[in-house]
Amino acid sequence: MILKYAKVFADVTKLTGYPNLSSHALDAYLPPYTQEQFLEISAKVLPKLKIAHVIGKTVWHQGGDFRDAISIGKLIRKNDGPEDVERMLSTMRKYDQNNNSTSGSGQKN
Repeated sequence: MILKYAKVFADVTKLTGYPNLSSHALDAYLPPYTQEQFLEISAKVLPKLKIAHVIGKTVWHQGGDFRDAISIGKLIRKNDGPEDVERMLSTMRKYDQNNNSTSGSGQKN
C-alpha cells in the first residue's frame, strides 16, 4: 500500500549515534511552550477530567512535560484534589530514572 500524500514527522533531542539520520533530518528549533499554551494543551489531552487545569498547572510549576500530565491523568481518581496531584507528581519525580531529560515545556535541560 502506498500513501500518496503521507508525511512522517519525528522528534529527537540529539542525533548523536545516528550519523546516517543527520543528513536526512531538518534541524529546527522549537521554542518552549508558554504557561498559557501548556495549560490549554493539558486541558485538551485530558478532556474528561475536571481537574485537568490543576494537573497542567502543577506539572508546569514542577518543570514537567505533557507525558507527566497524561500519566497523572491516568492515575487520578474522581475525588482526588490538587494535593493528590502534587503528591503523584512528586512521587513520579522521586523515582524517575530520566529526571535529567529535556521536558516538553522546555523548562529542564
